[in-house]
Amino acid sequence: MDTVLDRPWTTETFLAWEDQQEGKYEFDGRNVVPMTGGTLAHQDIVFNLRVLLARLLIHLPCRAVHEMRLGIGIRIRYPDVVVIAGSLDQTTRTLTDAVAIFEVLSDDTAVTDRVAKLIDYAAVPSLRCYLLLEQTAMAATLFQREPGGAWIASAHTDGELVLPGIDVTLPLVDLYQGLTFATQEAPTS
Repeated sequence: MDTVLDRPWTTETFLAWEDQQEGKYEFDGRNVVPMTGGTLAHQDIVFNLRVLLARLLIHLPCRAVHEMRLGIGIRIRYPDVVVIAGSLDQTTRTLTDAVAIFEVLSDDTAVTDRVAKLIDYAAVPSLRCYLLLEQTAMAATLFQREPGGAWIASAHTDGELVLPGIDVTLPLVDLYQGLTFATQEAPTS
């Protein structure tokens, strides 16, 4: 549930407040949004993604991180996984740049991830791809762009995802390793 603030906050006010909190919160420029725990499927997909990216990025000048806040103008978001180019100081608490962003969708966050965060993330100049992963089926939506260009979306239910900007290929089946989904029967006429 979003918390409406009793007075306008700046991003700096929010960050100082959040640094003193036990949990994690996003800030959409007006509201404080608590980050809740995800399902086991959500955690498994994030784990699989992190393991796969760690293996694929080992020889590249990129790094995958999770559970780190990303500052975008006046907004603060917590993507599930972010790939950054270059190195970071070990004391970094807020990312300001990203090459790839990954979100695992849930019923509670799908609209925010598909609309509000797509708009927010488009403001990150270095961002080359934004990947949305379903957690109730093996399916992904890949948004990709050339630097400063328009977004191109593609839907995937099998095969491999080629991620621009980091030049790695993710086999979709590997992201869903260990998960099972109910099969849907085709409608009969």
